[in-house]
Amino acid sequence: MSGHVVEDILGYAREGCALRERFFAENAEHIARVARTMAVCLARGGKIVLCGNGGSAADAQHLAAEFVNRFQIERPPLP
Repeated sequence: MSGHVVEDILGYAREGCALRERFFAENAEHIARVARTMAVCLARGGKIVLCGNGGSAADAQHLAAEFVNRFQIERPPLP
């Protein structure tokens, strides 16, 4: 494989890592606040409704699966 192709791939990977790092550094507090709000909602018997169109629908479906299945820790599914 050509060296410049490999360098391009590595460059895109570094760029993606830097973007994610910046995003989470700038938004960690917001994400934590949303997570707390969602936890309180569920604890009070409320619902979390997820929706999307196209690729966003796939993201919503993925997030719903994360809530009802156990991926990283053993736990009961969220209601």
